[in-house]
Amino acid sequence: MLCGLVSLRTKREVLGGGFIAVAAAIKAFPVLAIVYLVYRRYWTAAGSLIATLVFLLLILPAPFRGFERAWHDLEKWSAGMLKYSEVTVGQRPMRSYTWKNQSLIGVSNRLLRHVDADAASAPHQPVYVNFADLGFRPVNAIIIGVALALGLVFVTVMPQCDMRTSDTDAIEFALLLLLMLMVTPLSFGYFYSWLLLPFAVVTQQTLARKRVPVLWWTLPALALLALGLAFPRGAQLYGNTFFATLLLFIGLSIELLHFKQQTAYTRSAGELSC
Repeated sequence: MLCGLVSLRTKREVLGGGFIAVAAAIKAFPVLAIVYLVYRRYWTAAGSLIATLVFLLLILPAPFRGFERAWHDLEKWSAGMLKYSEVTVGQRPMRSYTWKNQSLIGVSNRLLRHVDADAASAPHQPVYVNFADLGFRPVNAIIIGVALALGLVFVTVMPQCDMRTSDTDAIEFALLLLLMLMVTPLSFGYFYSWLLLPFAVVTQQTLARKRVPVLWWTLPALALLALGLAFPRGAQLYGNTFFATLLLFIGLSIELLHFKQQTAYTRSAGELSC
């Protein structure tokens, strides 16, 4: 993903789409980036992503599996992964709504529905952490509403193409990763290695730009993540990783909005002076 983002920044769209496709072929959920590519009108990158995925998932396995069997494998896998019901997300019924899933879907379902937050295949004592006992449909309505709100925030703070700089791109890419982590249906702990980029961006803004406001959102996020060290299961039952990601998203969104407003003010001041 980092290679893909760097390629986009340096206007190598074919490479950018290809790198993102490799990430998607490895772990599926990075394919969500195609929505961003289309919105930003990276048409070449979007086409490259699709073409590379077709090659990796169908053409490359064909000599070993045959084209029909490769297509059947992809079809069967897709049908399993797109499954979403009251008891499972994809093919992970024992992990879908447990503390291991830190996505918006996982956290919302276990905090708002009466579901076992520590399900296992062996006999065990169920664990419930829900604050409410809503139905499946109302919870899905809340999930969709929150996801749309996060997407709207992202689109709102994104600067126009002629206002983009290396600083704004760094924040924008960090926000993209954070958004993808939250809205993907399954988001397990190791996915959050992606937080390295947002934390690097925050560090750069703090040291180079002397920007303190973003720290007010970052420090609580770090505290939430640290709870996972002291109480690995207890903290994750209540979505500490998800809420830490949400705080980072809010802080960096405000930071990007500041850059956007500052650029607009500078331009208007320049026009007035002329």
